[in-house]
Amino acid sequence: MSKYKQKIELLKGYCIIPIKPKVDYEEYIKNLENETTCELPPDYLEFILNYSGFAFNNVVYNFFNSYEESDEQLLSVCFGMLPGNGYDLIRNYHTFKDRIPPNFLPIACDAFGNLVCLSVHGEDKGCVYFWQHDAEETIGEKLSKYPEDIHLVSKFFYEFINSLEKYEEDDDE
Repeated sequence: MSKYKQKIELLKGYCIIPIKPKVDYEEYIKNLENETTCELPPDYLEFILNYSGFAFNNVVYNFFNSYEESDEQLLSVCFGMLPGNGYDLIRNYHTFKDRIPPNFLPIACDAFGNLVCLSVHGEDKGCVYFWQHDAEETIGEKLSKYPEDIHLVSKFFYEFINSLEKYEEDDDE
């Protein structure tokens, strides 16, 4: 049993594709690691082997440090081993690799086009970040470190999953 099973069930996560494509998982992981020139962190690897292409309704996470625009962010879909699908990990890597830091692998998204990314290289390998796509427009090509559109969410993938919670609207509003 996966260490993520209880959390995914609690959040009522569901597979976005009723019948998953037949994928040779070992071959897919090998291709993904070759494309990104990395070795995926074991906690993330365990997750995608069990919960490839999972979605959530009204699930949020908080940033590691406070972020002036929002305390929490919605999570919609976790990408997976879904060749030919818009939520495929390799496809999203190629779609965004020229817009996000070179050590990032897009692993999830919200409904607004923002990404959750996993650092797969360097000192921060294994850290999870929020990438705000519309802040990118204000930065342009003048900065190389992406400070305005990248925010740390957690230092480990399993911490990210454990931080997820159902969004509860205030009754006062």
